[in-house]
Amino acid sequence: MLETIKGVRNEAPFYYFEQISKIPRASSNEGKIAEYLCNFAKERNLECYRDEYNNVLITKEATKGRENEECLMLQAHTDMVAEKNVSTVHDFENDPIKLVVEGNILRAEGTTLGADDGFGVAIMLAVLDNKVLSHMRLECLFTSSEEIGLVGAGKFDYSKIKSKRMINLDSAEENTVIIGCCGGVRTEVTMPVVRQSVDLDGYKITIGGLQGGHSGEDIDKKRLNSHKLMGKILRDFKGNTKIRVGEINGGDKDNAIPRECSLTLVPDSYMECENVLSKINEKIRKEIRAKEDNGLFVNVEKVKISSVISYEDTDKLLKCLLTPNGVLCYRSKEPFIPQTSRNLARIRTKENEIKIGFSSRSYLDTQLECSMKELEALAKSVGADVYHHERYPGWASDKDSDLVRNWQSAYKKATGKETNPTLIHAGLECGLISSEIDKFTAISVGANVHDLHTPKETMELDSLDRIYDTIIEMLSLTDLSFQDKWVRFPQGKITLTR
Repeated sequence: MLETIKGVRNEAPFYYFEQISKIPRASSNEGKIAEYLCNFAKERNLECYRDEYNNVLITKEATKGRENEECLMLQAHTDMVAEKNVSTVHDFENDPIKLVVEGNILRAEGTTLGADDGFGVAIMLAVLDNKVLSHMRLECLFTSSEEIGLVGAGKFDYSKIKSKRMINLDSAEENTVIIGCCGGVRTEVTMPVVRQSVDLDGYKITIGGLQGGHSGEDIDKKRLNSHKLMGKILRDFKGNTKIRVGEINGGDKDNAIPRECSLTLVPDSYMECENVLSKINEKIRKEIRAKEDNGLFVNVEKVKISSVISYEDTDKLLKCLLTPNGVLCYRSKEPFIPQTSRNLARIRTKENEIKIGFSSRSYLDTQLECSMKELEALAKSVGADVYHHERYPGWASDKDSDLVRNWQSAYKKATGKETNPTLIHAGLECGLISSEIDKFTAISVGANVHDLHTPKETMELDSLDRIYDTIIEMLSLTDLSFQDKWVRFPQGKITLTR
């Protein structure tokens, strides 16, 4: 029985969403969810393969009479972004997600919901569990560590896959069919610093309460970046008095727009520092809140500072904070979405170094390379080391493919609504998987999920119902000798079996 979610049309996917929400599954911690999937398959006598990276492939043979059809892969990632509010006590290594229903909206209590990509996992489990569903041979691939660079998908052995077509269940917008995504790369800039022991009065500035969001899909929504905002504050100080930074820390995930940042500093002139702080408060009240009035706060407190970095290193830090960020350019043709972007995502102060994490995205490899070169030049100018990692390819599919048209037809039959192909400014595993399998076709679809990668993440319950209905309708369709004709296999009553 459903424990939290009530009044939905399709019980099965919501049941499995509740079940996997009990399992800690932050990126790089997918062992327990992989074990759950393997036990699920074993209990149903389904073929199952688990690799050392906690990717899991579960295969369900075709129903009688459909053995000769082309098989289909369903795919979703098992990990979730682990973000929480400052005031929330939650251990992502051990605690379950606490689900909250408010009308048609599902959210979590003070943390990310994990609908990205828990809804996809739940749909696949519901399909695999159904005993009366008519379908072709299904290969359900559950990949790991997608949120930290598509790691699992990049290490899976695709010789085990027979499918030449795939439905990726990792889109966050119901009424679109994703047929392309941008490529991306993560960059770590490690700047050495000279630290001096002191015993001085100073200030601690804390920025918080920003909206944050997905560093790809939300990068064009003009949401404030806490690190960039801190850089502007530092720039105001530098124009009035010399300062030395003690430490700076903020952000946690490379694929999330940072919501929080804290910094300590010692000014040469305390009087000028107080004047700047007064002006900063006024600027935030008049300018910044006009852009994002959703709980933003900037706290300033006097503290004792025990060590600082040099004036020169403080200037170098400021240069890093002010490097171009956000949308770098837009596409010149429809859809007019960001073509290339960069997110200053993460800052950590160590004893003798400051680590700064960036993520770059682009539809063009040349522009992605350009962003990487710019960050290399930045690192060289401040005497820092630079390391690019977790690069993944972009992906583009044919908007008129059979798979797209089949999904459009199934969605129309299930919902009475139209759906159109489009691109997304985010990374999807479709790119990696398509590069590994010859003559492969993919689409990405999903339910309406909002404010991904933030504690404000929500999912519309009726949207998941509709996407599940469409998947069921899709599985009933098959082409005949590659002609533009369809046969619909009748479905039995769809019930939850456990």
